[in-house]
Amino acid sequence: MSESGFIKDKHYQFLLNYFPANKISIRFKTLWMDTVKVIESFGLDKNLRIDEKSFQMVIIDYFTDIARLKDFQDIKRANVDKIYGYELFWFLRRHPIQLIEDMPEHFDINEKVALGVFLPRILAEAGLPYDPKNQTAEFQKRINTFINLLFYNFKYRMYTQQSLELMIEAFLSGCSCTRIALKSNTKPVKTR
Repeated sequence: MSESGFIKDKHYQFLLNYFPANKISIRFKTLWMDTVKVIESFGLDKNLRIDEKSFQMVIIDYFTDIARLKDFQDIKRANVDKIYGYELFWFLRRHPIQLIEDMPEHFDINEKVALGVFLPRILAEAGLPYDPKNQTAEFQKRINTFINLLFYNFKYRMYTQQSLELMIEAFLSGCSCTRIALKSNTKPVKTR
C-alpha cells in the first residue's frame, strides 16, 4: 500500500511530506500483524474483526500527533516512550477491534488486545522476559499486578497520550534504575 493510497483525506496530506518513504504504511502493517497475532493467540480470530478504517485512523492520528509534537518541541526523533504511549492511546481511543457476535465477556477486547500488543514491546524495551516460560513465579505475580492495574485504568480511568508516555517512562526507568543498583551492589529498598 503506498502512502498516497493510505492517506486520502486532504487534511492529513501533510504527513506524506513529513515522514520519509513508506514509514506510515510500514507502521500500519506491523501493528496490524501484531494485532492479528494477539487475536489468534486468544483463540478469537473467528469471533472478531479488525475494522480497517478505524485501524488506519489509529495510525494517522498517531503520526499526526508525532508530527505536531516534533514541530512544537523542536525534536528530530520521538523517543520510545512517546512512540508507545501515543500509539497505545490511539489504539485504545479508536477501538478498531469489533465483535462479530454477542460476547459480553469480551466487550473490553480492545483493552485486552492493546495489552497483548504493547506490553511485550515495553517489556522487551526494558530487557525483561514476556514469555511465561522465561519468568519466575515472583516475576509473574508482580507483572500480573501491573497488567491488572493497566487493564483497570484502560477500562475505567481517564488517560492521555502524555500519561501513557509517563507510565511507560516510569516503568522503563524503574527497570533501568534497578539494574544499575544491582550492578553497583546497592540493595533496592523493598516497599511491599
